[in-house]
Amino acid sequence: MRAMQRSRSGPGCALALRVRVATSLGALLALLLIAVLPAAAQPLPELPGAQTGAAVAEAAEPTSRDAIATRRAALAAELGDVEEALAATSDPGTRAHLGEVRDRLHAIDSLLRKQAELAGAPRDADPSRVERVAEGAPSILALNELYEAQDEIEARRRWLAEALTASRNALAAAREKLDAAEKERRAARSTLEAAQDPSVRAEAERALRLRQLASRTAQERVHLRTLETRLAASEQEATARETDLAERIASMRAALARRQGESDALIAALAAREGEIRRDQRAAERSLATLELRLEAAQRRFASQSNPSRELLEEVDALAASRDAIRQQISLLDTRLERLDAQRTTWQRWLALVRDEAPREELPVWSEELAGQVDSLAQAEVHHEGLERDLERRLEGIQARLARGPENARTRPALEEQRTALARTLDVARAEAADLAADSRLSQRVLGEIHDRTGRIDPLEYLARAMRAAQGVWSYEITTVDDAPITVGSLVLALVFFGAGLWAARHGSGFVGRLATDRFGLDSGAAHAFQTLSFYVLLVSFTLLALRAVHFPLTAFTVLGGALAIGIGFGSQNVMNNFISGLILMLERPVRARDVVEVDGNHGTIENIGARSTQIRSTDGRHIVVPNSFFLENNVVNWTLSDDLIRAKVTVGVIYGSPTRLVEQLIRRVVDEDEQVLAQPEPIIVFEEFGDNSLNFDAYFWVNARSPMQVRQVQSRVRFRIDDLFREHDLVIAFPQRDVHLDTTSPIEVRLVSGGGEPPRSEDG
Repeated sequence: MRAMQRSRSGPGCALALRVRVATSLGALLALLLIAVLPAAAQPLPELPGAQTGAAVAEAAEPTSRDAIATRRAALAAELGDVEEALAATSDPGTRAHLGEVRDRLHAIDSLLRKQAELAGAPRDADPSRVERVAEGAPSILALNELYEAQDEIEARRRWLAEALTASRNALAAAREKLDAAEKERRAARSTLEAAQDPSVRAEAERALRLRQLASRTAQERVHLRTLETRLAASEQEATARETDLAERIASMRAALARRQGESDALIAALAAREGEIRRDQRAAERSLATLELRLEAAQRRFASQSNPSRELLEEVDALAASRDAIRQQISLLDTRLERLDAQRTTWQRWLALVRDEAPREELPVWSEELAGQVDSLAQAEVHHEGLERDLERRLEGIQARLARGPENARTRPALEEQRTALARTLDVARAEAADLAADSRLSQRVLGEIHDRTGRIDPLEYLARAMRAAQGVWSYEITTVDDAPITVGSLVLALVFFGAGLWAARHGSGFVGRLATDRFGLDSGAAHAFQTLSFYVLLVSFTLLALRAVHFPLTAFTVLGGALAIGIGFGSQNVMNNFISGLILMLERPVRARDVVEVDGNHGTIENIGARSTQIRSTDGRHIVVPNSFFLENNVVNWTLSDDLIRAKVTVGVIYGSPTRLVEQLIRRVVDEDEQVLAQPEPIIVFEEFGDNSLNFDAYFWVNARSPMQVRQVQSRVRFRIDDLFREHDLVIAFPQRDVHLDTTSPIEVRLVSGGGEPPRSEDG
């Protein structure tokens, strides 16, 4: 039996088992295929608007106007179907899905509308200014127009190149998004094909519909970017096909060199320009005269009333502002008239250069004058930019005031007149700015031609250019304070002056300190106080001088001073307390530099009295920093306030029975013999008391000393000498003694103790 079991469990049985398993798996797979294939072979339901991106791409010229119109018509029908489906259903899920479909269809319609606008854009352009100029007679004015047109064409070419690059980048990005949308659409379709459950299949159909719409949106965006790129490329080609102006410019220059064309065109154009400016000027002067009469009448009414109304005051202010605006307008027109002479000279010089009539020896002078003219025009342009901003701001303020509500019957006409005057002045300022830019370009063009004529530019010209560039940086306006410009140059000069002032303040205060010591004989403390005060005075003076030298308005420090005062009042009380205490110490001088003081039991010498604290060097070498207010709020011992006199004291005691008169004489002798002990005030020897163990004598004497250590050294010498003299005269310096009294009424027991042993016993014990 066991042998049969072993034979069944051998290799043959295992092989038969594997064959049976494989056969069962094959049958199962066949059944699955039979069940799946019929379902997969069934056609998918046709979804509304299921046109894929590939189908759209296969259409003939999808960016043509007809193709765009056809797609828009189909899209409109599709939107109608979706709207009908929305109206017919009440299922929330279906309504949400159809709403999203409708939104995406609207997005596609927006893209199609933009495509239609681009496809229907007019391509025919008006005749260019180049053609209009070429049709006229040769003149220096026409030559300048050709140069201006050439600059504009070059600028347009650069702009179109940048626009074409941006359009191509946008088209590439749109194509990438289209590829991604197509991948998602194909994935959604595969999901739908594999779906069997009705609910899952319905959800897959909705997802596929949304992916199809996303693909169509991406495709229409590609069409839009394609149209934009084509338009940019066509415009660039049209610009590139424009006639090269170099030939026209050379032809017109040759004609002018042969003295062909209108010779009086330049004179006529400048005369017409001058006449226009003078007409505007006369009109502005008439308006000013009328306005001044009205303002004078309003001022008389204002002065005649004891309590004038606010409306009358506003009318006077508005009329005065209008008068100032017209005066500014007249000033601008005067400036334009003054610059006409320089423009006439520049035009004539350019014509002479074109005709090769310019004297070569005068070209460097012309170059220098034109360079200065370019710089002055650049500065005038900067000034006019600020003027335009100011006029625009004032005009906006008046317009806002009129727009807020109706003014009274007297003020509103004046404000409207002020608005008209400001608007006219702003127009004149803008026209002046345009003329400045044109004159600057003309001057630079003539200057460049002079450089071409002179050939190689010598090093001096390079240096002049560098100087002009540096001057431009030097004059660059960083900011303005109270309508005063702060330029790079003024800022650098202020820093240089401040550094020089700091150096001068340090050396000047040092000179004041040396002068106070050497010339006037003041002590070091007073000299230090004068030196510190003079440093601050000189520093502030040089700082103000530096600010005035660069025309920096000192009124700018008003706000800063207020903020500083508030900060000092709230957050810097301790600092200002010490600072003011330092000033009081320097003026009152209760302590001075080099004085020996005692602060909280520490002796030391004052080294420096600063703005906030005082530095003390103690007798053991430590530095002690003490706030200045401490010397005014606490008791401070100043050993050298008025002089260096210090009274010292030496105490000595002798035994009872010593000759007291001899002791006094010897102590006085020791004190008188010491060199540092002063004779005046005279030393005093005092027999102080009968002490417990000695007769006590005190010696009081005065010494010149600037430190406690010097006093201790004198006291030590006096003690040494007293000890020597007492030894010579057999005088004994006392030491503490005690009397021992014994009670002898009974016998005193005496015991003898041997070294290291026990005491001998008595006979009794």
